[in-house]
Amino acid sequence: MSEDKPLAGRTAVVTGAGRGLGRSIALYFARAGADLAICSRTLAELEAVKAEVEACGVRCLLGAVDLSDQEATSAFCDQVIDGFGCVDLLVNNAGAEVETGRIEESDPANWWKTIEINLRGPYMVTRFLLPGMSDGAKIINVTSGMGKRAGNANSAYHVSKAAMNMFTDALANELWPRRIDVNNLIPGPVATSMLNKDKPGDRRTPPEEVLERFAEALPPGFPEWERLKHPDEVGELALYMATRPIGGPTGQSFSLARRPL
Repeated sequence: MSEDKPLAGRTAVVTGAGRGLGRSIALYFARAGADLAICSRTLAELEAVKAEVEACGVRCLLGAVDLSDQEATSAFCDQVIDGFGCVDLLVNNAGAEVETGRIEESDPANWWKTIEINLRGPYMVTRFLLPGMSDGAKIINVTSGMGKRAGNANSAYHVSKAAMNMFTDALANELWPRRIDVNNLIPGPVATSMLNKDKPGDRRTPPEEVLERFAEALPPGFPEWERLKHPDEVGELALYMATRPIGGPTGQSFSLARRPL
């Protein structure tokens, strides 16, 4: 390990790495020397990120995986262990807002799909990788401030992120004997294509364009005291969390979200 390559010799798995937060986190880890295994549902996006990761001089394995599919998720995790031998870092970042309406008007299948992707997906990735994780490894669960408060719509997302907070606490307790730290990363609002809900086909909008679009005010529903972050700010925080010494914070939340005084 060197000061400029603090993750050299380590292997990291980042889910939802095709764009947005996951891409930034993967690239921060790659620049720090980690070999990467990345997954998302869109192969073309993964291939673009893989090229960027490998340009950093590290290895990269990819898998186009729907994390609501148990068989596909298990196969990807087996591929990771077979390819790298062990895992030192896991970032459960993949998430979705499939059903954003009010409960009385919601589609039950889409409501449950959100839970499957946001909660069952991280559970399965963690469950299938744990036997191959090194003692002293780190797990970072990307959660949300929406998991700490209820809204008047988008209940599936609120519920899934609240459950992820408890999942983090449970894992931190269970994995204490193996010195595996498990923490939440709460980004707050970030300049990703998810904010372009009125442009559903616009999946690869550059963060700079999103920042410019919402320079004056965030979309309705966000607190007035919040600030829109660049995805790289999340990548930087994830790297900080990944480089804490063994025996560091566990069962905690690291947040970029602002809170009123």
